[in-house]
Amino acid sequence: MSNILGTFNDTNTQFAIRGGGHMTIANAANINAPGVLVATSGLSNLVLSDDQSTIKVGAGNTWSDVYRFLEPYKLAVVGGRAGLVGVPGFLLGGGISFFSNEYGWASANVIQYDCVLGNGDIISATTSNEYSDLFWALRGGGNSFAIVTGFHLKTLSLPEVAVGENQYSSNSSAQFLDSIYSFALDGSSDTHVGIEPRVQWIPSLYPDPSYYSILFNNGNTTTPPALINFTQTMEPISSSFIVRPSMYNWTQFADSSRSQLSGLRSAFHVVTIKANRQALDIVHDVFLDMMKTQISGVTNVIGSLAFVPVTEHFLSVSTANGGDPMDVDATQGTYILVEETVVWSEASDDAKIDQFLADFDTNVTSQINALGDVMSPFLYLNYAGADQPVFQGYAGDNLQKMKDIRARYDPDLIFTNLMPGGWKVEAA
Repeated sequence: MSNILGTFNDTNTQFAIRGGGHMTIANAANINAPGVLVATSGLSNLVLSDDQSTIKVGAGNTWSDVYRFLEPYKLAVVGGRAGLVGVPGFLLGGGISFFSNEYGWASANVIQYDCVLGNGDIISATTSNEYSDLFWALRGGGNSFAIVTGFHLKTLSLPEVAVGENQYSSNSSAQFLDSIYSFALDGSSDTHVGIEPRVQWIPSLYPDPSYYSILFNNGNTTTPPALINFTQTMEPISSSFIVRPSMYNWTQFADSSRSQLSGLRSAFHVVTIKANRQALDIVHDVFLDMMKTQISGVTNVIGSLAFVPVTEHFLSVSTANGGDPMDVDATQGTYILVEETVVWSEASDDAKIDQFLADFDTNVTSQINALGDVMSPFLYLNYAGADQPVFQGYAGDNLQKMKDIRARYDPDLIFTNLMPGGWKVEAA
């Protein structure tokens, strides 16, 4: 990688680095000619430490690769919820895991980054060595600083895990949002559990939206009290929530359905709110109403909202071992990251989808601001759209700090100008 980077620098050649290729924004994992795409698939090494407390993960792996490797050892890592997602982009954006309610951002569980700098130097960054500032910046600061070729992650014991999806009736919207709000208020009471509730509508197939949630418990039961609203209060009409032998077992099951969307176009946007029941209604109602009026006629369109709670415990444990540039205030209670996802098939509809997402964000922000101190400026990088000001929402003077770190490790702006994809701290 160091030699390749030197060639790009000498010839002033633009390039892109592809890990899993999950990010939807243009040029994040691709580049047009005459640029060069570098796939990290050859960096597929997986090395477990002698005491099995850490694993070195090459940047070419997906989370399914990692979970498959760890399965015989009854171990896991704080990694992706979907196996198809690549390791590097997920971790450089912070990373939300099923285990995050217990262990924080996935990046909070990285203990070392193996990197190639813009000048070709090969270094390893930890929280306690001379590259500790780079270590901090890589825990949510994206790809402006270096190419990371390997991640050293903490492992955790996982003899069994309960994970799966419950689906609910199409008329359960109020109860569904009640359950999300209740979990947001009480989610820190049981750090072993997690939820990923989602509303989805496919106008060409169904007159009404679908309501479902992925449920998670780091244990051998599907009935922890913290999930009672999703397992009993709302009676599911179908369920795959069972005790499984490993996270790899889950990703094999879940990724089979996600692969059906392969080849379609997709876009993300995100808004962040503090836990507020009325705000949940606004987000839900505005999204579905605007889908009906603006994009319901788009060919093969699928719209969905994911409501991802980020609890006080999640954020407080993330500050350990050096903290991160996001530095989301844990004293403000639980936040809910609202991920807006739209999938469609025709390039001719791209502008219409972009306008829909921009209009939605403007609309809900205006309405929720009327509720008082509910909106948060924090935007989770891995859910954000290309036009969203991610780094401007990071705490305090952390954006300037990231710019200073960028200047130290990449003074020639190799990872800004020659590798233009993704969010760049210099452009913020």
